[in-house]
Amino acid sequence: MRKVIRARSRLTAVLVLAVALLALAGCGESSQAKAYKQVCAARSDISKQIRTLTGLTLSSSSASNAKGSFEAIGRDVTTIKAAQAKLDSSHRKTVEAATHDFVTQVGAIAAGLTAHLSRGNAATQFTAALSQLAGAYNQTLASIGC
Repeated sequence: MRKVIRARSRLTAVLVLAVALLALAGCGESSQAKAYKQVCAARSDISKQIRTLTGLTLSSSSASNAKGSFEAIGRDVTTIKAAQAKLDSSHRKTVEAATHDFVTQVGAIAAGLTAHLSRGNAATQFTAALSQLAGAYNQTLASIGC
């Protein structure tokens, strides 16, 4: 009889422990917290890519490096836009506004670069555009508190 009671007590203890562990596992990060981490990681990568771009010198690998950085920035903006919907309303509004303004400024920079680019001033224009890109980041996405 005592063996049966001990076995039931052990079984009950194991079941209680299992339920507690399952409950704790379900208490992970909220989808809002995960989304904000995604936004912050993407924002950080955009900053890194801009530093890479502004540090480029004209060489045979410059175009390839620049292309890679611009593609990474595009992916990061896509990540931010996808995560926006999961943010709480105050963060969502801030992130949406910053992302919209950044994309708008990048579009204007690209349009200005392609409209005024010539062989004689390509390096100067590209350097100025990268400086403007850094400024656009500082005015928009950098303001997201991460």
